[in-house]
Amino acid sequence: MQVTFDDCCRDLLLPGTDKAEAKLKAWQSNAYYREVVPFVENFSHRYLYELTPAAIQDVIERTNHALGNVRKEEKLSFIEDYHTPFALQHLFHWYVEEKKALPTWTEFRNWMVKDKAAPHWHQRLLTEIGPNPSDEKRMQWVRAARWRLGNFYQSTIRELDLFVRLRTSGLDIRYHLLADVLFRADFWANNVIVCLYRPNSKYREGKDVGRKQSCESLFDSANPPFKFVHAEVERQGFGKIWLATDKTVENIRTLVLENA
Repeated sequence: MQVTFDDCCRDLLLPGTDKAEAKLKAWQSNAYYREVVPFVENFSHRYLYELTPAAIQDVIERTNHALGNVRKEEKLSFIEDYHTPFALQHLFHWYVEEKKALPTWTEFRNWMVKDKAAPHWHQRLLTEIGPNPSDEKRMQWVRAARWRLGNFYQSTIRELDLFVRLRTSGLDIRYHLLADVLFRADFWANNVIVCLYRPNSKYREGKDVGRKQSCESLFDSANPPFKFVHAEVERQGFGKIWLATDKTVENIRTLVLENA
């Protein structure tokens, strides 16, 4: 199985989704994204749909802790807010499809710092930082970057695990980078769009949480209409890749089926 850019557009850009179509056209015509637009338009997810829960668990068991001994207090707003035309999701899924493998933390870090993804994130970050930083500043930036990338890695493994377990349960849910990065839809299944969130004191819980409200607003006039499942994935604490519980997986599965 594979899901392409065209598949994603066919499934999501129904009559009445003018706001989503306008956002897509604005993105395609924005010179800032001239490198990433053809990347996404030609990107197919194939290996993603071959992943099994056992394969993900194997990576979790083999990987080093993505955050090491870096603590939240060491994060820097400059690093947290740093973006390039290629989102981290683009670079992660590029690895998955090119290598036909799910990376451990070390493999993902090397991909970002030394391999094909480096020109699209790490090297640009070094340019922003500037030449010849002091040893102290350099170490601060290195550790803050690990906090950013490590948290992203753990969050992505969590969402992939949930995605694969839902598919294993019999749900024909789909994922594509276009839906995730541009439309802010985590998964979809026919007329149901799934938006995930985790408890966070910075955001309101439920329907209006974080980035997910923007997803619903893009598709709220679709005909036939979409239904939205806003699903909480509980946090299980620092020190490990925290995964959705079996109860959470079953709850999300039930919500999708009830709204289908």
